[in-house]
Amino acid sequence: MTNGTEDKLWGLIPAAGKGTRAFPYTENRHKALLDVNGVANIERIISIMRDDLQITDIVIVIGHLGDSIRNHLGDGDRLNVRLHFIENNNLEKGLAWSILLARQLISGFFCIMLCDESYISSNHRLLLDFHWRDALFTCAGLRVDDVGLIQKNYAVLQQEGVLKHLIEKPVNAPNDIMGSGTFICSPAVFDWLEKAFSATPAYVEFVSFLDLLLAAGERGYFFQLTGTYVNINDRDSLALARYHDRDLHFQQRRKALLVYAEGDEEGIVFTLERYHETGVFDDIIVVLPSGSLLADRISATGATVMSCPPGCTLYGEKLLYAMRRTNADIIVLTEADYSFSSRDVQKLFSYLRDADMVVGTRTTRQLIEQGSTMRGLVRLAHAGLGKLMELLWWDREARFTDAGCTFRAFWRSTFETIEPSLLSRGPEFSAEMMIACLDARLRVIEIPVNYFNRSASQIRAYQNAQTFWSFFGLIIRKRLFKSGRKH
Repeated sequence: MTNGTEDKLWGLIPAAGKGTRAFPYTENRHKALLDVNGVANIERIISIMRDDLQITDIVIVIGHLGDSIRNHLGDGDRLNVRLHFIENNNLEKGLAWSILLARQLISGFFCIMLCDESYISSNHRLLLDFHWRDALFTCAGLRVDDVGLIQKNYAVLQQEGVLKHLIEKPVNAPNDIMGSGTFICSPAVFDWLEKAFSATPAYVEFVSFLDLLLAAGERGYFFQLTGTYVNINDRDSLALARYHDRDLHFQQRRKALLVYAEGDEEGIVFTLERYHETGVFDDIIVVLPSGSLLADRISATGATVMSCPPGCTLYGEKLLYAMRRTNADIIVLTEADYSFSSRDVQKLFSYLRDADMVVGTRTTRQLIEQGSTMRGLVRLAHAGLGKLMELLWWDREARFTDAGCTFRAFWRSTFETIEPSLLSRGPEFSAEMMIACLDARLRVIEIPVNYFNRSASQIRAYQNAQTFWSFFGLIIRKRLFKSGRKH
C-alpha cells in the first residue's frame, strides 16, 4: 500500500453471486450487468461511488460469470476510476466471505454497495460529511411505505442515529425503516469477520454478524437515505428500476419523430403540421427514398429530410437506415399520410415509462375510421399474426392483436439492444422489431390507436398476400431459430 491509503475511502462491490432470484434474466448474464435504460446497474453504482463519494479505487469481488463483469468494465479507465478484481471461489460462504476477501487490498475505511441495488436521485453525497469514522460501521436505510420490502431485506432499530438492532428478514417489521446494501465500515470489521469465520467456517450472514457486533458493545451509526431505491431481483423489480429512471427525466429526454414516406404522399404537409402542433418533438425527420420530389415541401414545414441512398427502398431498410442516424433518447415511428392521429403520441408516451417499446394496434373496431381498408380479411390477417406471435412467445407475457402496426415509440437503448437482430428489409421489419424485444426479454406493450389508413402508396406496396406470407414466414423462422439456440 502507498502512504496515505488509510485516509481515503475505498469502494467495495460484492458481485460474486449467481442471482438465482432474477432467473431467467440471469441465465447467461450476471445480475450486475442487468441494464437500467442502457447502463449496466454496476456502472450506476460505480458512478455514485465516484461522483457522490469521491471514491477513486473500487474493489469488485467476482465469482459466477465473473469474466463477463471484468470484460465489461475493464480496468475502470473508461469510468474514470481504478478497478481491482478479486475472485471468490467459495460462493456458498455468501456476502460476508466476499467482503472478507477484500482485506488483501483494502486497509482503510470502505463503502460497500451491492451490485443489484438501484438508487435514483439518492443523497449518498451527504455521507461525505457524515461522522462514519467515529463508528465501527455505518449502515444506510430509508423509510418505506411497504413493510413487505423490509421483510425481504432487513429492519433497522436506531435512536438518534445510533444503531441498536439489525434484524435480517424480520417476520414482523418493527418500524418503517428498511436497511439497504450501502455500508461504510472500518477496516477493523475485517478482524471481526475473520473471527466469525473461524467459529463458523461454512457461512456467516452479514447483517446478523453486524447485529452481534452491536450486541457486543461496538458502535454503529445509521444514515437515512432519500430518493428511490429498488432491489433488482426479478422481472418486475428490473422494470420498476427502469420506470423510475425514465420518469425522472422524461420531459427532458430528446424525442424524434421518424416519418416513413414512399415518396409521393400528397398529404405529407398536413401530417407534419399536425405532429408539429403537439410540441413534443425536438426533431421531425422524414425518411424518403432517393430521388423523391417532396424534399422542398417537407423542408418548408421545418422538418428534416433524410434521403436514403440508392437501392435502399423498402420499409425495413429505410427505417433502419434512419434509426442508425438518429441520436434522440426516444424515437417515434409514424407514416406520412396521417394514417395515425398525432393526439395518440401522448398515449404512447404514457406507457413508454413502463415499457421498452409501445406499439399501436389497428384492430380495435371503435378506433378504425369507417371505410378504411383495415377491415374484414385485412384486419383478421393482422390480428391473426399478432396472436401467432403471442402464442409462440407466450413465456414472455406479451399480448398482441396486430403484427404490422408501424405507429410505435421506443427508447434509444431499446434500439441499440435489438439492432443486431434486425435483418428484414421489407414490411415484416415491424414484427421483427417486436420479436427482437421479446427475445431480449424487453417489455413490449400494445395499445389501441386511431387508424385512418390514408396511405395509398403503402396500400399499393404492402397490402397484399405476399406481405402476409412474409410476416408469417418471419415469425416462424424467428421462433425456430430462437428455439434452436441458448438464450
